[in-house]
Amino acid sequence: MPIDLETIETQHKLDLLMEFEIAVLYWIKQNLQFSTLDSFVVAVNDKRVYLLPGLVAAGALIYLKKTNGLYYLLTTAVAVLLTDFLVHEVLKPIFARTRPCHDLEFLRPLIYCSNSYSFPSSQAANLFAFATITACYFRRAAVPVFLFALGGCISKLYQGVHYPADVVAGMIVGTVMAFSIYKFAPKNWNLAAEVLPLNGPGWNIRRILLVRLSSLGDVVHTLPALRTLRQTFPNAHITWVVEEKFSDVLDGNPDLDEVLVVRTREWRKNLTPATLREMRSFYRELRGRNFDLAIDIQGLIKTGVLAALSGAPLRVGFDRTDCREQWNALFTNIKVPAVGRTIHVVEKNLSMIRALGARDLSQEFVVRIPEAAQDQAQEFFDRNPDLGTRPVVVLHSGVGYKTKQWDLDRFAQLGDRIHNELDANILLTWGPGEKDKVDRLASHMKQPHWVAPPSSLHQSMALFDRASLFVGGDTGTLHLCVALGIPTVSLFGPTDPVYNGPYGSLHKVIVKKLHCSFCYKRTCPTHNECMEGISVDEVFETVRACMNGRSHPEPSRSQNGIQVD
Repeated sequence: MPIDLETIETQHKLDLLMEFEIAVLYWIKQNLQFSTLDSFVVAVNDKRVYLLPGLVAAGALIYLKKTNGLYYLLTTAVAVLLTDFLVHEVLKPIFARTRPCHDLEFLRPLIYCSNSYSFPSSQAANLFAFATITACYFRRAAVPVFLFALGGCISKLYQGVHYPADVVAGMIVGTVMAFSIYKFAPKNWNLAAEVLPLNGPGWNIRRILLVRLSSLGDVVHTLPALRTLRQTFPNAHITWVVEEKFSDVLDGNPDLDEVLVVRTREWRKNLTPATLREMRSFYRELRGRNFDLAIDIQGLIKTGVLAALSGAPLRVGFDRTDCREQWNALFTNIKVPAVGRTIHVVEKNLSMIRALGARDLSQEFVVRIPEAAQDQAQEFFDRNPDLGTRPVVVLHSGVGYKTKQWDLDRFAQLGDRIHNELDANILLTWGPGEKDKVDRLASHMKQPHWVAPPSSLHQSMALFDRASLFVGGDTGTLHLCVALGIPTVSLFGPTDPVYNGPYGSLHKVIVKKLHCSFCYKRTCPTHNECMEGISVDEVFETVRACMNGRSHPEPSRSQNGIQVD
């Protein structure tokens, strides 16, 4: 077997480094440690010592420095939290180095010797992240704050809980992380009064990033804003960044020049070195577009981070009170006026584009169904020729969370009555993870019905496009049917139909308003009365009113701004 000289040389260097580190710790043990200094080091490493002074200092900063002080505190918090996460969840498991207080018999640790890994030192990383942000905001404090951080790092060697290389690596990681975060952190509170509108003289907005990652219904609700944005900036290159799961909705959209697919949900579930490489590649791709304007129309922390990472000098977002996560406001420097939940979310999204200078607000939902998906839907109808002999009513029992759920028995009774009394055929549709539910629903029905096949988003759209009516709860599928111009009857409970309901005049909503209505909770502390109070009779009569006098629609259509290929 050949000898790898390079490997041997590398191992020799690591052995020499280890010997040096052990020598440093032994020297500290023999020459520096004595009881008085031991007590002092233990005391200054007790986090409780800094609680009250820290709160006083934070209050004083906000009082004296106003917005700059608030930004400093929030940027510091983000830098330390992200640095700590990187060290604990990524770097330490990769290197898996045990602590010297477990390995070296001559050490007598002054504090509890943790069983967590040693390299790099999280305290060193956090201290230098804190020092770096402080030095960036307050240059005169740079020397004392870095000396304070250095003292904290040396104390970890004195205590015997880290090797010198652990501490040095932590210092480097903390400094790099904090400086990167400071570079992208917003330095202005709100430039809206200074720069809006953006389509007037003096502005040349050439490249626009629209950030709306999810979910299906929310992506659909953003389509009128996209159309209005295109009408307002007809010559701009418009890019939409969206989660992979929902990108099909945007395929072939004539108002878009580019779709950037991101996988933040997968990244959170599987944070590995490969994931980190993918994140870095996406960042380079995003940054390389040289956007002039980023529009965060979602209002989450992660969407604000993406807007900031884009490098766009102008970053538009909602007022803090309108953001789903209020810290999103840290990452935008142009806030549109607050509108609250008194108007529909489609109109809220349009208000953002209006603030940029739009005059005519479009209410069009532009979606495209590929020809291949239309062909597959037609094949399903051809295999089930009786399905197309009468108007098709879609029953969709799936919802995002259980407080939106209407009882499956009631769905079955409704479907049987629609078939018998309204001379319509029932198509049961379902999405990812809902096969068991739709099978239970089908088993409860007594009259003929059809269950949709496993379908992609495009294929589902093609099936819906052949329906006369959609009936279901507040789900993304409902809003997709709205975009396709299909009349709907929807059942609302924990969510407010004024804000989240189907948009337009073709749609009917059934809601039982209670003292606890529109709580937006995913679990009900009582018995889900808002959904239990909706009767089969009430839904059936609404369906009857919608279908009264309607003829069976053609398989594909173009109406109400809907464009279908």
